[in-house]
Amino acid sequence: MTTILFLTILLLTLLCQFLKMVYHNQQKHQQLILAQKQLQTYALQIDNFSEMQQTNDNLLNLYNALGQSIAALHIQLQVSQKLWQINPTQAQQSLSEAYQMSGTLMREVRQVVKMLGQDYSQ
Repeated sequence: MTTILFLTILLLTLLCQFLKMVYHNQQKHQQLILAQKQLQTYALQIDNFSEMQQTNDNLLNLYNALGQSIAALHIQLQVSQKLWQINPTQAQQSLSEAYQMSGTLMREVRQVVKMLGQDYSQ
């Protein structure tokens, strides 16, 4: 009788330990699932950051190109102004070139603004 009681207690103890292990493993599994979801969120954030960095780089390049074009237009207008008193015919030609430059510059700016509008609406 004591042997059966001992075996029953031993079996119940082992069963209790087994249930504790199953519960502990289930908790660890839930923690791993949460960690995986968090890693996926971080991966998406990194992708978004990379896209934003690329957009910023593109915008910086466009800004630099725009600044160079405006500087060239400004120089052309300065030349025209100085030529006006010396050689009005050349000044007129220089002003025509400046006018063409400004038209090209406006078209480029419009294209960039349109492109940016399309990028941000997507």
